[in-house]
Amino acid sequence: MPRRALATAAMLLLTSSGITLALATDAGAVTCGAHKVTTIHGAEAEYRLTCKNGNLRVHGWVKDTRPDDDFAALHVHAGNGEVRSAFANGWREVEHFSFTFADTSSAEVRLSLDH
Repeated sequence: MPRRALATAAMLLLTSSGITLALATDAGAVTCGAHKVTTIHGAEAEYRLTCKNGNLRVHGWVKDTRPDDDFAALHVHAGNGEVRSAFANGWREVEHFSFTFADTSSAEVRLSLDH
């Protein structure tokens, strides 16, 4: 199934289950030393990845930028399979985060709006 059709099917499934999800551009894996600033309509985030002694640290902030019932969410999918998220629960709210993951040096980071 083409990527666009998969995205549309996933959006319909999430919408029908009462969850609104708007993903940023494709989130490829990033590795140690990466610094990213990302924005979607209603949310923005900045994060850095650093490595020490075989562990990955992902830290930064996520901000809700739209006055609605959605909230900004940043989901970190580490290379070791762990997932952690940070949420900015309201317009103009900023949530700072710092996550450490053992035995990995990469992660996919996704900015979204959740309901």
